[in-house]
Amino acid sequence: MNPLAETEIARLDHLIDVLGDPADLDTAVHTTRKGIKRLRAFLRLARRSIGTTTYRIENGALRDTARLLAPARDAYVLIETARDLDAPERVLLEFDEEYAAAIAVLESVSRLEAVHRLKAIARRWNLLVWHGPDVKSIGSGITRTYRRGLVDFETVLTTPTSSAFHGWRRRVKYLRYQLELLDAPGEFLAPYADLGDDLGLEHDQTVMLAACDVHAHDAAYASLGRRSLERRRQLRIRALEHGATLFDQEPESFRRAVEEMVGLR
Repeated sequence: MNPLAETEIARLDHLIDVLGDPADLDTAVHTTRKGIKRLRAFLRLARRSIGTTTYRIENGALRDTARLLAPARDAYVLIETARDLDAPERVLLEFDEEYAAAIAVLESVSRLEAVHRLKAIARRWNLLVWHGPDVKSIGSGITRTYRRGLVDFETVLTTPTSSAFHGWRRRVKYLRYQLELLDAPGEFLAPYADLGDDLGLEHDQTVMLAACDVHAHDAAYASLGRRSLERRRQLRIRALEHGATLFDQEPESFRRAVEEMVGLR
């Protein structure tokens, strides 16, 4: 079996264990969602080797599994973000109630369904003949991810909407995980990881603003929303500054640089 594929199948098995018998549910949800992003980043490297049809089936299966965990994760993020913004105790209590409701659904339905789906994915992956990802497939995946990140960055510059930032964030995360999978040097990887973290925090503020909009008539939420909006503005400015230096070359040039860096040339 291809070494990269073997590593990612082991990662998939680990996620099944983490979510199947969680010592801490919040940590299990976070670990599983992050792990699924890494698996989807790997699939983007393997796409040329496994074929577009298989890629789309498996990528879609992982995406849909992650969505089962999203409500609980968003509810947790709301509490943490509200605390960072010094939200009033009353607001925190209301977020706690929403979190408890999300956890109840997770425990009664979503977690076991997600485990069931991950097991089905693992069974299919163990049956696949993993000829790759070979060098050509990896190069194609890196080029595609960087190109889409570059396009999404340009979209954010011209149309800085929440959905545009969300799309860019996903590309940056995939690129970061692909570089990790290829053991890129830390000094090269770190700026992409930092940018991904900032865009993740930007997304957290967008989730907060949506929650505040639901209670726009409430002065406490309105005040919280203003602080969240300012924090998001700062994060966006920093992300755009970093993006200008990280997405400043042709995709093929980026691919060649990465291949040489990790010993694929």
